[in-house]
Amino acid sequence: MQQSFTTHQLDRRANMLLRSVRNVPPTSDAIRELAEVSIKLEDAPVKPTVVARLTVIRANGRRTIVEIHQDASFHSFYYFYTQDGNRRSTKQLLRKASRNEGSFLGNWGLGAINEKLHIYQNKSNPITTYRLRIFQKRAYKRLLSVSPDQIGVGRGS
Repeated sequence: MQQSFTTHQLDRRANMLLRSVRNVPPTSDAIRELAEVSIKLEDAPVKPTVVARLTVIRANGRRTIVEIHQDASFHSFYYFYTQDGNRRSTKQLLRKASRNEGSFLGNWGLGAINEKLHIYQNKSNPITTYRLRIFQKRAYKRLLSVSPDQIGVGRGS
């Protein structure tokens, strides 16, 4: 079996094999390949679920992306990325920040981060646009409202 399959391709191959091996003896090659595919799928890393994202675009086209993941902890609450252009391959992690980032303004969340970025913006490369997207509203509100010692508790890990 090839090593360069993506997770999506492996998943499709596993579904196709499951459909074809309904009445096959247990010693067949299809069963063996299905076992290999399922092992590779188990070992594949799982991308974190993004709850909310703030995208700030500057005059030169460089983007600053701030994300909150569903499995956020107090000390790794905000994930700051930088991106040049539109390709996802140029997205690089800058740093992780705690939930207190931007709290000097009296509130938490991506709105406070956006205000902080506007206050400390560079005059030669100003912010042209920003976009705040909340993908999971309940999870976002829960992460912002829960006490610091309760963040990350009850995630099933």
